[in-house]
Amino acid sequence: MAVKKGVRLLISIVERGQGKNVRKFYTDYGLTCHFQTVGRGTASSDLLDILGVGSTERDIIFTFGEQNQMLRMLHQMQDDEESALRAKGIAFGMKLTALNTLAAAVLMGSGIQSGMEGAGAMQQNKEEAHSLVLIVVNQGHTDEVMNTAREAGARGGTIIRSHWAGSEESESFYGITLQAEKEIIAIVAGDQRRRLIMEAVNKKHGMNTEAGAMICSVALDQMQRLG
Repeated sequence: MAVKKGVRLLISIVERGQGKNVRKFYTDYGLTCHFQTVGRGTASSDLLDILGVGSTERDIIFTFGEQNQMLRMLHQMQDDEESALRAKGIAFGMKLTALNTLAAAVLMGSGIQSGMEGAGAMQQNKEEAHSLVLIVVNQGHTDEVMNTAREAGARGGTIIRSHWAGSEESESFYGITLQAEKEIIAIVAGDQRRRLIMEAVNKKHGMNTEAGAMICSVALDQMQRLG
């Protein structure tokens, strides 16, 4: 399974409190793997009035899913399902440049056993020069995962507090033990470092370990250092 033909990342930013409506809507289309966090918008009050958005407070949902299911849902939303979503904001899909094999197997529906056979491997698209690496880990394991990333060449990262918000609110997702509280480590890296970082973290802290790291990367069209 090639990543570019299979799994994509959908990021949704909506008014605070509407994240649960978004997750339910997506789940009805077969997209069941969600991580949710919070944020704050920066739009002026005049712009908020124009957009019909009442608050700067935001729910941010990271959804991983099979590409065709995601595209089908987005197309349907454009046609006649927008009112059923019951949320205001924006959603945008992103192509993954890499994803750990176990996560890909689960999200593509090929089963936990298939994923376990390549649990220490990565599915990668080698075309991108720079990527944003996203590592979702169980709370309490962030420092050790970040240390592994640094040893593999990461110069630093940003940590975002989040929680599991998938359709299965129990302790497992397709046979994988879950912890509700999560942290997302975001690392910008060039192509060579990206591969080393992802392979090192996946080998030591992958989904079948206590850290339970789900790892992906998305392409960056442009990158500019500020200051």
